[in-house]
Amino acid sequence: MKLFAALTALSASLVMTGAALSQSDDTDEAPFVPEGYELTGETRSCLSLTRIDSIDTVDENAWLVTMRNRDAYVTRVGSGCRSAARSFTYISYSVPGSQLCRGEIVRVMDQGTTTVVGSCGIGEFEELSPLPEDAS
Repeated sequence: MKLFAALTALSASLVMTGAALSQSDDTDEAPFVPEGYELTGETRSCLSLTRIDSIDTVDENAWLVTMRNRDAYVTRVGSGCRSAARSFTYISYSVPGSQLCRGEIVRVMDQGTTTVVGSCGIGEFEELSPLPEDAS
């Protein structure tokens, strides 16, 4: 059983479920924003591994990163991570320090054989703000 608590400064593995992820390109009409959020316009290149609570696939183009303090970010990834949508895969990455940064390579792993079935680089972390509950 893979747990998010296993994050370390040198290596981290996260079980991923949900939609596949691909790099958004210039032909997209608008960048994807998860339901219930809006983009703030602020970006970060890196996030502290120890402060990340969860990473969830929410769309073919994005991962929703929720921090322990409930801050939220969206990051876009390359098309090599399309296999992350499959229920029998998880992502794995190894970083040189204590942060997950733009450009880090993420591997999509098969749970049964632990072989790499894809890989991609992650993008900048775009800060999200929750919409008011009464917003329509």
